[in-house]
Amino acid sequence: MKTDLDIAVLIMAAGASKRMDGIKQLMPWKDSNFLLETIKTVQNTNANSLHVVLGSNVEFITNHCNLKEKNIDVIVNSNWENGLGDSIAHGVKVLLKQRPNLDGILICLADQPLLSFKYLNSLMVEYVKHPSNIIATNYGKKVGVPALFPKLLFEELCALKGDFGAKEILNNKNNAIIPLDAADQIVDVDTNLEYQNLINLTNNTLNT
Repeated sequence: MKTDLDIAVLIMAAGASKRMDGIKQLMPWKDSNFLLETIKTVQNTNANSLHVVLGSNVEFITNHCNLKEKNIDVIVNSNWENGLGDSIAHGVKVLLKQRPNLDGILICLADQPLLSFKYLNSLMVEYVKHPSNIIATNYGKKVGVPALFPKLLFEELCALKGDFGAKEILNNKNNAIIPLDAADQIVDVDTNLEYQNLINLTNNTLNT
């Protein structure tokens, strides 16, 4: 069941995974890999559309995952080396050209494989109640992504630069932010050791 608000999801997967041996987006997970499983998770949510931002290894990832055949909308950031903030800004700009009347944009990463569609839906449910607020994920002393941004902050998202993602917006105390707790679903995988720990922890049998 879709929400009354028009919400799009941007899956950020443009980086080069320099701290891993191999392409992080394609690391084996469940029945496929990190990126495809993240796409499946988002497809099970109440979002109106999903879009994947790619940069490094774009052709290889697109072909390996058959994204064109799966009709997945891919946004390519040729300046991905400028960092996550630049990729978010580029993704939002392209998205708004396609969908100028969007009500909210949910930004998530392709390297948080434990996140469930139920948690992402909970962000959207809260956003429907508070459509002028950022609905973000609680990391204890800070908040982060997945985070759902309201229309009034789209211009700020388009102005992001560098490798700090949306931290500048999320750390701005002038912005009204509602944090939600994702509990043990918050696991970022940036290194081979973290990936191996994840496999050992879940034995790759976790169901969402």
